This record gives sequence, structure tokens and C-alpha cells, in this order.
Amino acid sequence: MHTTIIIFFGLVLLALMLYIGERIGFSRQTLTYSFVVLWLALTVINGAIGVVTAGQPVSSELVVGSVVFGVPVAALVLFMTLSNT
Repeated sequence: MHTTIIIFFGLVLLALMLYIGERIGFSRQTLTYSFVVLWLALTVINGAIGVVTAGQPVSSELVVGSVVFGVPVAALVLFMTLSNT
């Protein structure tokens, strides 16, 4: 359940960054790089907390972290691909 909540948070963060960033006047390229860097940092922090406080093995956190990072980034790639046509 925690993984689903974190992925949902990533998708909401993506939507907010794209919506607010475009309204402010940032380019999509800047917003894309900013989201990927921010989401990677948040995913690493989330995984570190899972290893340190919850006692999860590093190997399982790497697998879950890959999914947590990959789903919002895949949504970003899909959005960028579909919005260019």
C-alpha cells in the first residue's frame, strides 16, 4: 500500500509541476529535468528510510525503488511524447 501511495504522490507532483511550471513560464525541458532530479532524490530518500527505519533489505528497496521512480517518469515520457504531436 505504501508503494501505491508514493507512486500516486509522484504522479500528483508531476501534474502540479507541469501545470504550475507552464503557467509561470518555464520550458517543458526545464520542467522535465527538474522533475526527474527531484523525483530521483525523493525516491532515494524514501528507500533509505525504508532500509534504516523499517529494516527492509537493500535488494528489495532497489526493486521497489525502481518501480516507484519508473512509473511517474514513464508517465512523463508518455505525456511528452503525446503532447508533441
